[in-house]
Amino acid sequence: MRLVSIDPDYLDLLSSHDREFMRKHGRPCVLVLRLRFRGGKVNFAVPLRSNIAPNVPRDQYFPLPPRPSTKPRHRHGIHYIKMFPVPKSSLRRFRTEGNPYYEMLRAHIDMHTRDIVSACQAYLEKYEAEGRPRFAVDIDRAIELMGTHR
Repeated sequence: MRLVSIDPDYLDLLSSHDREFMRKHGRPCVLVLRLRFRGGKVNFAVPLRSNIAPNVPRDQYFPLPPRPSTKPRHRHGIHYIKMFPVPKSSLRRFRTEGNPYYEMLRAHIDMHTRDIVSACQAYLEKYEAEGRPRFAVDIDRAIELMGTHR
């Protein structure tokens, strides 16, 4: 799995049409390649968040070691409900070299790749079957917008 950041123009496009979209430029995301969604295969980016509220259901995120900025009782993790489709042309390298925290995080993610991919696919299947959960990114709209991004 790769840690990536996303092209600012693409982020601006998606965030201008969805208030639940994570707008922060340079935010690290986990790149999950080729997940099944609505009969096709789509690449998704799943943002890392440092302050997931304590009442968020455990099946909506994968826990990671806390960051220094993580508030007490909050969680740091890979937040599935904020995942979004991403074209390869919008991927940017997220540098982890020389940063002990991000190197440790990358190793932790690599150890749990299978679990993360399975959980992301399960989230997408639930999204298809039950509809968009509260506070989730509108994946259908994002796929439409992705087609207009060049």
